[in-house]
Amino acid sequence: MTTTFTGNEGFRWFIGAVEDRDDPLKLGRVRVRIFNVHSEKSNIVKTTDLPWATMLNPINSASHIDVGISPTGIQVGSVVVGFFMDGNDGNTPVIMGTICGIGENKIEKHDVPKEAREINSINKTPTGPEPASAYAAKYPYNKVIKTERGHVIEIDDTPDKERIHLYHRSGTYSEINHDGRKVEKVVDNDFDIVIKNREVWVGGNVNVRVKGNVNILVDGTYTVESKGNMKFKAPRIDLN
Repeated sequence: MTTTFTGNEGFRWFIGAVEDRDDPLKLGRVRVRIFNVHSEKSNIVKTTDLPWATMLNPINSASHIDVGISPTGIQVGSVVVGFFMDGNDGNTPVIMGTICGIGENKIEKHDVPKEAREINSINKTPTGPEPASAYAAKYPYNKVIKTERGHVIEIDDTPDKERIHLYHRSGTYSEINHDGRKVEKVVDNDFDIVIKNREVWVGGNVNVRVKGNVNILVDGTYTVESKGNMKFKAPRIDLN
């Protein structure tokens, strides 16, 4: 039967495994070997012969003229569920979502990121006064986005241990714990650029330790005012 228009033949859905994601159109499409439709033997149905499947984006993505959430993220090997837009013709698949599972090794072959399963796989080596990680997540409260190269975003609603964590695989990160304490660590150069004015207000003490040199260049007036005593602990002060 040939489809006269989309939806005319009813809803035909499927489950399959992704074999190719290098979409030449860069639309996020993937090639899927659909269970009970395509032969499991690649010499009978080659990966290149599989139809490209389109992604079904969430409703909070415009998916229109360079605006929205990119439909990328699925990997080769991901198990997906979808439907055929052309019904029984089965040539125009659409992916609705992915399916998580567990392999024989329940720790390493689990499809859900470790951080969402009460396992903190991010090893941080503290530097100077850097506090230990505030990770104390309990399943199922930690919402995690983890990429294949190891970048991690965590929004953790664990009761009394709420936390927001943005981590780059290099070790640079920003973390806010349940008390609102914020820790930022940059493992390489850091640039902080403000085009207009900046004000800094600190309710407590400020401690600054620099292991290298300090150079300050001021084009205007440099004013230092202290309501208490000013102390200098330096072997020599050169004001020239």
